[in-house]
Amino acid sequence: MRRIARGLVTAGAVLSSTLAIPGTAHAVGPNVMSAYSDSADWSVADVQLNYSGGIDEVTATLRPVGGSESDAPAATVTGFTQTYSASPWEGVWSSRPVHLDTLGDYTIDIEATNSAGETTVKKDAGTLRYRKQPVFTAFTVTPTEPTIENRTVTAEGDMVLRDPSTRETVPLSGATVNLDLGRDETTAVTDDGGHFSASRTLQEGGWARARYEGEPGWAWSPVLSISPQAAPTRLLLDKSDFHVTAGDKLTVTGTLEYRSGTEWKPLAGIPLEMDYKDSSTSHAVDATTGVDGRFSFVAHPYGKTVYEVGFPPYPYNAWIQRTATADVTVAVASPTRFTEFTARLDEYARLEVTGILRSLGDSFSDRINVDIQYSANGTTGWTTRKTVRTGFDEQFIVEALPGYTDGYWRLRYAGSTAKDIKGSVSAGLRRNRTDTRIKGANASPEPVRKGRTITVTGVLQERGAGTSTWKAYGGRKAQILFRPKGAKSWYLMATVTTKSNGSFSKGFKAQKDGTWVPVFLYPDSRHFVGSGAEDYVDVR
Repeated sequence: MRRIARGLVTAGAVLSSTLAIPGTAHAVGPNVMSAYSDSADWSVADVQLNYSGGIDEVTATLRPVGGSESDAPAATVTGFTQTYSASPWEGVWSSRPVHLDTLGDYTIDIEATNSAGETTVKKDAGTLRYRKQPVFTAFTVTPTEPTIENRTVTAEGDMVLRDPSTRETVPLSGATVNLDLGRDETTAVTDDGGHFSASRTLQEGGWARARYEGEPGWAWSPVLSISPQAAPTRLLLDKSDFHVTAGDKLTVTGTLEYRSGTEWKPLAGIPLEMDYKDSSTSHAVDATTGVDGRFSFVAHPYGKTVYEVGFPPYPYNAWIQRTATADVTVAVASPTRFTEFTARLDEYARLEVTGILRSLGDSFSDRINVDIQYSANGTTGWTTRKTVRTGFDEQFIVEALPGYTDGYWRLRYAGSTAKDIKGSVSAGLRRNRTDTRIKGANASPEPVRKGRTITVTGVLQERGAGTSTWKAYGGRKAQILFRPKGAKSWYLMATVTTKSNGSFSKGFKAQKDGTWVPVFLYPDSRHFVGSGAEDYVDVR
């Protein structure tokens, strides 16, 4: 709060002009809120008013505290000026320093008149503390612009007692002074000459002020600014360009340094962050520099990315410039994986394959080629049996692919160099069934007379995968089919059960010319369909 002093008003002068105080105040005059000694100069009277319009005149009458209102005033003070405005309708008016013959406390009566001529009188509006006042003089802080390498500042000044009547001062010794230095606090005690001094190593800048909170009253020094010189900084990355696989760990390392003169030095204990560059949302990872200024970030990028290493918004650090940044460019190869692969070999040696290929990095809408491959032993000799056109995360189905009695199947994607997509191969699946046949199939006699018996015979055999030996397959049902001469369709004539040696025999009444064949049509899930040789019989 700014106070105005324009000279001295003597008690004799004010007594020569008697103050007339009306019996009652006008109802709409200014509202006198309070009156008191100015904190910077106790000989100045401050009056706080609430009003409408303007204030034309303020007059204060002083009388010793405890005295009678009928006693002659010690002083009548005029010439108030506005020194503070809280709003268009509230402010503070201050007098010039008042000269009184006797030190002590004085009751203040106020008369205030607004621009409309409306007057308010308030008795006992407050107290003027007319005493010797503790005052700070020559308060300084050195340096006012400390550096990161020299954070120690010294605050010093003098304290005196000022007589409001004579304006003379004497040193105030033995006074405990509280010192606010930024967010740090300390104390000092004045010596015989009223001088005090204290040094402190600061954690940050801010405002500096001296405070006295003892007898005969409180005092405050002017407020000074402590503005640290922020040292330039730089971020040195060990590596700024990376090529990784999506989801793999990425480690970014480097050193934070600050400039001291012409030299760059490591900066320890400083929080840093690495986040997506120009991102509107935060996914930052944090690190703090070590004693050597070193830092390390770990991330797991899934797509092409540019990171930015820099300073987080908080905590603020006044000792360094926090504008340094460094970019990290990451190219990410997208791995692929077959999340589905099935292969089913049916009884007719036809293969049905299903599959899904997934990209684990960026999303791609491209059409891709997936190879269905076969190997007899599952390790070498892989050959492509069919290429399927599909998309990522899209199921494909291939039916009736010619299969084998035994062997291994897999899916293969070659990848894309242009798109930075890695290829992949599924695990191999072995698929096999036991082969079957009807050996020695025969329909006899031939030719045969109509009405006589035709006998169909044969032996059902099986051969396991990986062997060359045929064995009897007994206790199984075989079907005997007949196709008349000139017809295209086969007719089921009988179903027979093979003996333990795999043999069977079945007679039929000869009716017409045609072809006979025994077949094994309904195997279990481990066997193939088998058949014997076709045999034509002439019926006469």
